[in-house]
Amino acid sequence: MAGQIQLEQVINGLNLDLSWEYAAMVQYIQHASMLTGPEYVAVISELQEHAREEHNHAVILSDLIQYLGGVPTVEVATRLTSLNNVEMLRQDLQAEYDAIRRYLQRIEQLEALHLYDSAQKIRNIAATEQEHAIDLEKALGIQKVRPGTAYPFTLSP
Repeated sequence: MAGQIQLEQVINGLNLDLSWEYAAMVQYIQHASMLTGPEYVAVISELQEHAREEHNHAVILSDLIQYLGGVPTVEVATRLTSLNNVEMLRQDLQAEYDAIRRYLQRIEQLEALHLYDSAQKIRNIAATEQEHAIDLEKALGIQKVRPGTAYPFTLSP
């Protein structure tokens, strides 16, 4: 009984994740269309690739939900828009941070049920989301170097 309740919670969580993947795909497509300026040409291509990867995540989640005995949602989570280039990228970055947090929780839930194969599918998605976050941090000029950290190598003359 407890295992069934936990499984239902996982399925509900995966459906929430699925609704956010749908939203991320739509948001990336819209943002790629709205970014302007020559400095964003490479970023536009990257966002289009992110949209394709979010679609792939949605397919994986949908199949996993069905495999676990659930019905995949068709609901789409909230999408954010802006006319400001930096704000669009910040919206996308926050969505990636939120996705990573949700997926780490989902991995724990699946492993608690000994569903290691399903947890691995989510781990793979989380790794891609982390790559998206890194891409967006770079596009926004966000550096995560700790204060006082120097280049680890010394060049000898």
